[in-house]
Amino acid sequence: AADALAAAKVIAGDVAAIDINMGCPKHFSVSGGMGAALLSNADAACDIVSTLKQNLDLPVTAKIRLLEKREDTVELMQRL
Repeated sequence: AADALAAAKVIAGDVAAIDINMGCPKHFSVSGGMGAALLSNADAACDIVSTLKQNLDLPVTAKIRLLEKREDTVELMQRL
């Protein structure tokens, strides 16, 4: 979350919002714990979103993929 906040602060003055891509399935992203890997680590995903929302004066959004079960998707979205 700290890395995400540091990166967001660098661009905060030049953007209208921060969009976290939790749907990217590319090996580079997933192997680094980013992109779609965040869907398997709800605690980290929620920590990132919460940290950004608490420390930035910008809207924060998250793009995701649907999970295997509809209920799991709804639960994750409610936590985010």
